[in-house]
Amino acid sequence: VRVSGRVEDKADSLIGYFVDEARRSGASWSQIGESMGVSKQAVQKRFVARAEAQPSDPERLARRMPPRARNAIRAARQLAALDEHATQVEARHLVGGLLTEPDGVAAIAVRELAVPAETVFAEFALPTLPDDREPLEGREFGEPAKKVIAHALDIALHYGHNYVGTEHLLLSAASEGPAVEVMTSLGLGTDRLRPVIEGVIERVKAQKADG
Repeated sequence: VRVSGRVEDKADSLIGYFVDEARRSGASWSQIGESMGVSKQAVQKRFVARAEAQPSDPERLARRMPPRARNAIRAARQLAALDEHATQVEARHLVGGLLTEPDGVAAIAVRELAVPAETVFAEFALPTLPDDREPLEGREFGEPAKKVIAHALDIALHYGHNYVGTEHLLLSAASEGPAVEVMTSLGLGTDRLRPVIEGVIERVKAQKADG
């Protein structure tokens, strides 16, 4: 039953991904419905609701995240709370939050690309988190940050992963949204990040296999 639920959830997200791609390419709802063998109204009811709900529900996606990714999301909310120029969590806060988890795949990949975390924080004009950050009340997510988190799910599905980790969040921030330009200028574009992240993932798998 658990496996069936996971497969169904993955399949729904995968179909949703291709529906989103079709819409971006200019396909009409009638064309999409016809290709799926359903009516225009049926496909709109299913996928317009998905498009509206998915980006706005980062807490739901947080259930798919291992501890380091959840910690990074919490750190991003706290960075936004300390940022006098922000009223919500932005994509740049997500990037900064990912780097507060030094043992996460995202932070390891950034280090392997020889980009210091301090440089990333400076370029994104991010505040420094205090050592004791538990009592700090975090900000809510802005729409661009929600979309980055939602897109991370699509990236996880692309790799066949049943979780959303720091690596998926970093790749998402580098490929979509307002953080892309700064990340590319720092040498953290997807063309550089992707092979390094894949290498880190393979090393982690090998280490687990060796016990």
